[in-house]
Amino acid sequence: MAPSRLVLIEFNELSPALLDRFMKAGKLPSFQRFHDSSSVYVTDAGERGDALMPWIAWPSIHSGLPFSKHGVLRLGNGRDLRVPGIGKILSDAGHRVGIFGSMNLNYGTELNGYVLPDPWDRIGKTLPASLQPFFDVIAGQIKENSRCEPLTKRDAVKLALFLAGHGISAGTIAGLLRQFAGERRDRGLFWRRASWRDAIGYDVFRHYNRARDVRFATFYSNSTAHYQHHYWREFEPERFSEPALGESHPSLESAIEYGYRAMDALLARFMRDYADSRLVLATALSQEADTKETFRYYRPINFGALLAFAQIENAAVKPVMSEQFHVDAADEPGAIAVEGKLNQLHLLGEPALWVTREGSRVFAGARYLYQDADDDMLVRLSDAKRIRFGDLFYRMAATRSGMHHPDGALWIRNGEHRVQVERASILDIAPTILAHFDIAAPSYMRGRDLAIPMEEFADARFG
Repeated sequence: MAPSRLVLIEFNELSPALLDRFMKAGKLPSFQRFHDSSSVYVTDAGERGDALMPWIAWPSIHSGLPFSKHGVLRLGNGRDLRVPGIGKILSDAGHRVGIFGSMNLNYGTELNGYVLPDPWDRIGKTLPASLQPFFDVIAGQIKENSRCEPLTKRDAVKLALFLAGHGISAGTIAGLLRQFAGERRDRGLFWRRASWRDAIGYDVFRHYNRARDVRFATFYSNSTAHYQHHYWREFEPERFSEPALGESHPSLESAIEYGYRAMDALLARFMRDYADSRLVLATALSQEADTKETFRYYRPINFGALLAFAQIENAAVKPVMSEQFHVDAADEPGAIAVEGKLNQLHLLGEPALWVTREGSRVFAGARYLYQDADDDMLVRLSDAKRIRFGDLFYRMAATRSGMHHPDGALWIRNGEHRVQVERASILDIAPTILAHFDIAAPSYMRGRDLAIPMEEFADARFG
């Protein structure tokens, strides 16, 4: 009889190739154990070019729709998804559901269970409201991660009070103390905090699953994807013609492996705490080395100062990740004005920002630069007013050296080890999960239950 509970472990962008490499080296014992008791698939994200993005792939996984059908292009626009995802379908069928940080989705506050939105969600409201303090502190830290700034005392107290009543474990506390002690000795180890946020998150995830008797839960992690994007150059320097920009801390040579080993420790906890559940590991897509010419990321120092220089009023900024941010206007005419004023900002004879508009929303960010531009002048074309670029923007310390790849990992832990030769589509994940709960996939879902052979699925759908 199949387990009544299913947990979807969303370890964003882990590479099947690196998983194999690290497992063969004996560095990922929990992944090895999971792998050896699972149906193992390499998945195809089904997208290429600008659509090969995690904030497009995860809506595809939850909705069962390709990007051409769901149309969710930008991070922060997941609430525009017009069909219910697997969480909502299961909730409507009477199952208790927990969504913990899943990326760019449309789960609101009406599920039978709990919802922690992803840190970049445009509304950012949790279910229940008791989760809100955790979301506010963690989301703020993640969106401003590039500043490498510690928590304010107020946020630290707010987070500590929340965690004291919501399941923080002794192991996590001990790990955090080791991390803080390491940072006191060497500030260059700050980057490891991303993995400890996952450990904290897992404690909260487990607490709410128990408190709400959740039958379907998702847990999303982006920490190792972040390490891969920024530290692949340190991981495999021989593959790059240029060294890292600026000063590269020696610990970053092992950052990617550190991320995978931290994921391995988390996976051990999943297998221990949910031994009676079906566990499904999915990565959506993966990464590989990006050996092209190095470019610089710049991000506003203060968004209010940027809007003031651009002469933009009555608009609100919502940071996303890296150089990206939203500007929300009161209406479409206001957004058109915002778009025009941001496009008026020029640097080195070209627009300083890339800017797109959708209705009353503007999505923007500093253009990628192939040179340091702190001392160059940012010009407002409307009146030729100038300001030093470095007074409004700072260059982020890390450079991008990992790029997206359409291959992903999908491991369904069912007690039988079987490596599937045939690739799966990420669109197969939603129907497979629904089938576990004996729920037929809606007609709009394009994938299949992976328990059904392809030829039988084709006969049923097209015959």
